This record gives sequence, C-alpha cells and structure tokens, in this order.
Amino acid sequence: AHIERVLRETDGNLSRAARILDIDRTTLYNKLRRYGLK
Repeated sequence: AHIERVLRETDGNLSRAARILDIDRTTLYNKLRRYGLK
C-alpha cells in the first residue's frame, strides 16, 4: 500500500509520513490501526 511505502521511506516516522501523505497524523494512526499495520 502507499502508506506502507511512505512509512518505509520515513523509517516509520509517522509525523513525516502524515505530512508527505497530506493527512492528519491522527488520521494516519487510525488507518494504521484499521489495517493492522502498527
């Protein structure tokens, strides 16, 4: 998934990943929880 690739590129840095994906960090956390990625 796109999110997984961005997390790899940012070494798991959620704040930077959220900025790159242009979504709120909270939204990113929720997506990760929903898909069981973290």
